[in-house]
Amino acid sequence: MKPVTQRSPCGRNLLASATKCAQNGKAGTVRDARNRGCSMDGGSRAMGYFTYYLMSFALAYAVQNPAAAALALVFWLCRGFLPDPVVLFRALGRAHKLNGQLQLNPSNLVACRDLARVYLDLKRPRKAIALLEKARERMAESRRHPQGSRDDAEILYLLGLARAQAGELEGALDALVAAVTIAPDIGRGDPYMIAANVLVRLGRWEEAEDALDRYIDQNQSSIAVYVRLARVRKKRKDEAGAKEAIANAKTTWNVLPSFKRRHEWNWYLAALFAFLWL
Repeated sequence: MKPVTQRSPCGRNLLASATKCAQNGKAGTVRDARNRGCSMDGGSRAMGYFTYYLMSFALAYAVQNPAAAALALVFWLCRGFLPDPVVLFRALGRAHKLNGQLQLNPSNLVACRDLARVYLDLKRPRKAIALLEKARERMAESRRHPQGSRDDAEILYLLGLARAQAGELEGALDALVAAVTIAPDIGRGDPYMIAANVLVRLGRWEEAEDALDRYIDQNQSSIAVYVRLARVRKKRKDEAGAKEAIANAKTTWNVLPSFKRRHEWNWYLAALFAFLWL
């Protein structure tokens, strides 16, 4: 596979170069927090998926056949492909409303962006990709929301996320790099986490470690990033570095507030049992 990594005077790889070059230029203004997220947090998703399991047990009770409860296992195995039922019911109504707004005004960038987020929550990344690519085409002719603006960075970030979900790995990296080039703080570091996951799937461990380090620069309250960093360092035969990352995960857990712990407990367990694979 032809490597995508490019080198420039600004950094040792493409993600590093994008961040440093952007920081040397004009920094984008920060939008309000509601525009920074694109999906529900892990804890809310976990609670939502219990709906599927409860449906399985309710069906087993209704038909008086305990075997029907085995559907819960099927739902658990397919949870990566099934939308969160709570998100589903909310999103369908919101998608209808946003589609109506876009029919009235196809240039409504906010509605386009929000609808793309809905499609991502519904695990329909290809619909999100088509929507976001059309939005960028319109931005090429727009004076209010031109390409290269903070709004463009948000669109590119979502496009990178959608492409990653759709398995378009190289295209995802291109969009994410473009996003952080325009606005290094976009998504509070999430583009680096997404890029790291993509690079892991591509087996590009050095670049994956670099991306995770850059995520930590913007978000040090995540247990997940330290566990992932340990796994990447393990792949790179950096035993000491992997143990250091696990130690940082445990230290971070001790200072997390309770609401954050509810969302990170599974990663903390992974850190506790890291001795099994370190």
